[in-house]
Amino acid sequence: MKRILHYIRISLLALSLAGTVSCRDFLNLTDPESLSGGNFPETVDDIGLIVNSVYGIQHHWYFLGNYWAGYVMYCLDHTIDMAWHEYQDWIDVSAGEVKVGNTYVSDPWTGLSLGVYYANSALGEISKFRQTAGQSDMAALDNYEGECLFFRAFYWWHMLSLYGQPDMDGVGIPLVKSVPNSLESMYVVRETTGAAYEAIIGDLLAAEKLLTQTDPHRVTVWAVKAFLAKAYFFAGETALAKEYLEDCISNSGKSLVSFENYRMMYNGYDAYEYNSESFYEVGNTADPTGGAAYGAPNTGSTLSMYYCPFCINPSGDRIAMSYGNQYLHDRNLVRFGYTDPAPLSSAVLRSEDTVIDGKDTTLHWLDEAYMEKQEAYHKALGTDEYDYENWPDPRLFVCALQPFLDSVQMTIDGVKAYRKVAQVEFGKWWEMDPSTGNDPQTFYGWPVRKYNFLDGHLLDETKNVAGYNIYFIRLPDIYLMYAEILADEGQEARALEYVNKVHRRAYGYDPDQPSPVDYASLQDRTKTADPEDYLADKPLLYERWAEMFGEMRWWEDVRRLRIGKQEADYYKTVSGPGEGKTNIVWKDRNYAMPIPTSEFESNPSPGMVQTPGY
Repeated sequence: MKRILHYIRISLLALSLAGTVSCRDFLNLTDPESLSGGNFPETVDDIGLIVNSVYGIQHHWYFLGNYWAGYVMYCLDHTIDMAWHEYQDWIDVSAGEVKVGNTYVSDPWTGLSLGVYYANSALGEISKFRQTAGQSDMAALDNYEGECLFFRAFYWWHMLSLYGQPDMDGVGIPLVKSVPNSLESMYVVRETTGAAYEAIIGDLLAAEKLLTQTDPHRVTVWAVKAFLAKAYFFAGETALAKEYLEDCISNSGKSLVSFENYRMMYNGYDAYEYNSESFYEVGNTADPTGGAAYGAPNTGSTLSMYYCPFCINPSGDRIAMSYGNQYLHDRNLVRFGYTDPAPLSSAVLRSEDTVIDGKDTTLHWLDEAYMEKQEAYHKALGTDEYDYENWPDPRLFVCALQPFLDSVQMTIDGVKAYRKVAQVEFGKWWEMDPSTGNDPQTFYGWPVRKYNFLDGHLLDETKNVAGYNIYFIRLPDIYLMYAEILADEGQEARALEYVNKVHRRAYGYDPDQPSPVDYASLQDRTKTADPEDYLADKPLLYERWAEMFGEMRWWEDVRRLRIGKQEADYYKTVSGPGEGKTNIVWKDRNYAMPIPTSEFESNPSPGMVQTPGY
């Protein structure tokens, strides 16, 4: 989390520089202390400053700095449900009713395009600098060039995941490979999805030959190889994907971390990040002194503003740790195999009228047997005491915070202490606000745990800029892609072993040894408690869903496998507007979101078209 971000603390310099690099004459200033074409870049370290700006776009407000989870991916893949019901466009993203002009899905186009632009600017400066650089600088320049190629592919990948149609001959994204030097050169077209994969793979193959650095805080050759495996896999080039997957499995030195480390690696704790199963992660750090959200350049991410935890204050009120607009969609609990009653249902909530200090008072508590059962889940996590046959998938407690069981830190009346987590609702913990439309008999409202700040109010503690690293590719992803290829080749036993490696770790067992929790076949019953769930007999796909739930990756598989209709049928509704529920609908156009209408105002090329269906 820390190492790479000390470079990006110069963001005002780096971001300004990258914007001016493309103008060829920089700032045209004669002051020798200023940036100009005559005095910058003079050294390879100056090139490093330009490359840092390419890293910096990962933190852009329209991308992983804010939009990508709560506004986009968590809505599209139903990680969350809506607690805030006043913005119809936001509800539309979750409900499958996006219209042209919906800025929640169209604004990332701007941030990701800027990432490509910065990568192209840096690549141009590296190419020019090579003409006069000494031999001693070449290794550094190779690494810088490899990093920029990786990031151009990285930004293209995310753009394609949101705006490209999944079919290879479908409408994809523009593939800008240099900084425009004329008005006409800015009139670009949207290439096909297949061409986009080809460009991504081409950049990664070039990067693979250049990168020699081993610092895990920066892009390494293993980050590139893992990305290549994924790109080939999604492009349908399974033979080539298999080669890279096997290389990553056998030669990268990566291994699965323990369950406890897995549980702790998503919340900004340095000891658990850049770990042995991560191939590439976006390094974030909180900046409580200089941080600022709402679009300002920063060193971290404010993704969790919208799905923050709630906790209970001493008077019994629920307190949001930021905005609190979203919560874990209740249907996800069912898919993880959790079927216990809702905590405020009549089966659980207890009350008694009494007199305390001469005042009529009603006491509220949760049923003792219920609480004992919930506590048993938590105490047994990561051990062989966990009742794998009858209890929910343990990854539920990695992905979500359980009200009344989990704790978070919060400063209240000047006292920072651990407080019990609350349902994502307002009012006293034993009540529900009638205006939300939530029924205490059925409403769970668990906060999301992954990529959340758990140590105070996000604004008060870190000016909304949190330091949880965001994972792009982990070893479980490699294992499960490999298993899918093996299964397609008819090698079910080998495929099953790689599925079980991921599954074993989730239950605290050695990933490489047979265990009591092993699936017996690739058609075995999974943990989902809904027998009609299409994942009920698909362990390979279920493991992809459960293992990387809440990591903003499931939408990629929804598109790849064309399972949008099945997902919509499973989740059924989204909360709001008002006290109501909105049915989730499915149209195949939803696999690709509309691009900003402003694109057509500045780019009159007939090949720059709106996403089909909008």
